[in-house]
Amino acid sequence: MSLGGGGSSAPTETRVTQTDLPEYVQPYFERLLQRSEADSIQGYQPYGGQRLAYFSPDELTSQAMTRGYATSGTPQAYTDAQARFGSVAPMTSGYTAGSYNPNYQAGKFDAGYDARTRGSQYIAGQAGPIYDPLAYEQNLSRFMSPYQQNVIDVEKREARRQSDIMGKGIGDQATGQGGLGGYREGIVQAERERNLAQQMGDIQTRGSQAAFESAQAQLERERAAQLGAAQFGLTRFGAQEGAYQTQEQLSQASFNAGEQARQQAAQLGLSAQQQEEAARQAQEKFAQSGFQMQEAARQAQEKYGQSAYDMSNRYNMMAAQGLQNIGSAQQQDVLSRIGALSGIGGQDRALRQASMDMGYEDFMRQRDFSKRQLSDFSGMLRGVPVQPEQRISTYSQQPGLFQQAVGAGLAGLGLYKGGYG
Repeated sequence: MSLGGGGSSAPTETRVTQTDLPEYVQPYFERLLQRSEADSIQGYQPYGGQRLAYFSPDELTSQAMTRGYATSGTPQAYTDAQARFGSVAPMTSGYTAGSYNPNYQAGKFDAGYDARTRGSQYIAGQAGPIYDPLAYEQNLSRFMSPYQQNVIDVEKREARRQSDIMGKGIGDQATGQGGLGGYREGIVQAERERNLAQQMGDIQTRGSQAAFESAQAQLERERAAQLGAAQFGLTRFGAQEGAYQTQEQLSQASFNAGEQARQQAAQLGLSAQQQEEAARQAQEKFAQSGFQMQEAARQAQEKYGQSAYDMSNRYNMMAAQGLQNIGSAQQQDVLSRIGALSGIGGQDRALRQASMDMGYEDFMRQRDFSKRQLSDFSGMLRGVPVQPEQRISTYSQQPGLFQQAVGAGLAGLGLYKGGYG
């Protein structure tokens, strides 16, 4: 009989390696993780302030003025200038040279001398329309700029705004000085209001005076041009009447010369035929001279007509250029004032935008303050030299009672089989 060995359970070993932070830094890392977790679960916090500054009142006013000026149509000065330019046209001469046909033919014998009478052919002309100057009050407003009062109101509003800013500064300074500052504030504020009233009056006076002087200057130019045209018309009329009178005098002299020749011929014993022929020849001679004088008068009249037309054209050109210059000056003045007002409004809006940007930046800094603190704290901890500690533990597990009983039974069974085998 042989005995066989039964199986038994050997002890089990477990090896555990544990890495820990040093005790002097572990609390800091734990607090950092706790604060980071608390900060990460915070909800979104929107910014409640305004981010974009809207147009300032001065900018809106300048935009409205620009829109109104742009859509108001062509300025009246430009329209008047265009009408003046349109009236300038080349002159068509109305002069046609006349032709002279001699009326002298030798007559038949007619003895005797008969005195003749001649009626005057001259009829005095009538001068054209007299000079009627433009009415002062009715035409002065026609040359006034329609935007002058708007510009004056803008300057007055800006003066009021600057005075309000100064008044706020005086009030703030008086608040800082206490009870004694209230009495001084009243005096300074009264002086500021007086200066503001004087400044507003000066702005209104300067603006109204500038508009009045510009309109008055254009009215005087219109009057001077009308007066020059009237004087030229009188000069032309006088020259024409003088030519007509000279022609009549020559005709009368021709007639008188013919009569004198007839009388002299009769007195000298000439025949009636000779008297008539001499008179007719003299009359023909004077008629030719009269025709020549008449042609000269017509030519002079045509010359004066051309000069008058040229002067009228020059007057219209000068008036059109003056109106065009006035329109350009008024337009440039309005646009420059609108630009100045827009610049002031832009400065105001830029200041408000800078204030809003500063508010938003302050909000961002306040909102992210804890994150920056955690980041700084984390960076500081990363810079601390830390050597982690490692601990290795080995655990042995012994067999339990059940495992020992099972082992003993198996051993007995092995012995039994060995004995009877």
